[in-house]
Amino acid sequence: MRWDIGIDLGTEYVRSADFKQGAVLEAAAKLAFRDGRDAPLCCGDAAARLTGRACQGVEVVAPLRDGALENNLYADRLLRWVYRQTDNLAKIRRFGAMLTCAPFARPVQQEAMLTAAMDAGASEAALVRSDAAAAVGAGLDLHSPEAKLVIDLGAGKITATVFTLGRVAAFGFLPYGLSRIDERIQRILRMGAGYRVGVHSAREIKHTLGTALPESAPGDIVMHMTGFSMERRLPEVFDVETRPVLHACEEVVQEIAGLCVNVASEIPEELSADLNDSGATLVGGGAELSGIDKRIGDTLGIPCRIADAPAKCAVRGLAEIMRAPEKYEAAMLARTRRGSWQ
Repeated sequence: MRWDIGIDLGTEYVRSADFKQGAVLEAAAKLAFRDGRDAPLCCGDAAARLTGRACQGVEVVAPLRDGALENNLYADRLLRWVYRQTDNLAKIRRFGAMLTCAPFARPVQQEAMLTAAMDAGASEAALVRSDAAAAVGAGLDLHSPEAKLVIDLGAGKITATVFTLGRVAAFGFLPYGLSRIDERIQRILRMGAGYRVGVHSAREIKHTLGTALPESAPGDIVMHMTGFSMERRLPEVFDVETRPVLHACEEVVQEIAGLCVNVASEIPEELSADLNDSGATLVGGGAELSGIDKRIGDTLGIPCRIADAPAKCAVRGLAEIMRAPEKYEAAMLARTRRGSWQ
């Protein structure tokens, strides 16, 4: 059966690719529900805009947490919405859906993801390793004998994988993503400065002041931010200094560097020698953190590059895998079709 749609469902964003047109959708992986109702009020970017602004009786949710499926109902409703956004699917009675899945997802989570894809309307569904899809989208030849180190820095998951001859030679992960920095910034401002800020504000602070190279960051930069004063119980404009933001970033960056070292140390000597030439490739939205490529490259002692449009590597890879699925059978985690459920 031909695969008609590929979906990269992440913790923060969902992206889809059509068999003919390539990448066609990029939206927030959020849904807004009214209390007691199973049908979402809105999905995608419209739901994301309600985060921190939802009125009483409305909740903004996401299907994934820390890179793994947390709620099957939310996944079903979001996938239905994604299917409706793809014009070509309206002309097809039976279609196949290919989805990315975190390599560390448990079998029960993989089965729940397949069930959600089928219940949403697909006739056949398959799960592809998210790191393999991102590597293909970054332009890497996974089937060559030369080792390829791919570091996926997502909002909800962080993985490091060494590929050779189309298979995994070494793999490691952290049970959280770069959104952990946002949470730490919120906690530092709340406990240290007495101000509460939302998720979007914390993310803006991270992108403006955060870096993976604290020793080279200027320490005299101050960012003006609006937050809620816990002392005065009123909204105020306050100054955010660089040092606490660098501290929030450094804890996560150190663990990422340690993960990469552990994975690189597990592979045979010849593959380690390959990394001196092929280096490491960073994919995922977290690769846009300032200086992260230099930090990891210096830690490993090998070249390190950021893929073009790193956040979109997985959906680009899915588009290529859909055209030649037999070539990437080793990257498939699970697969089912409607006949097997009847």
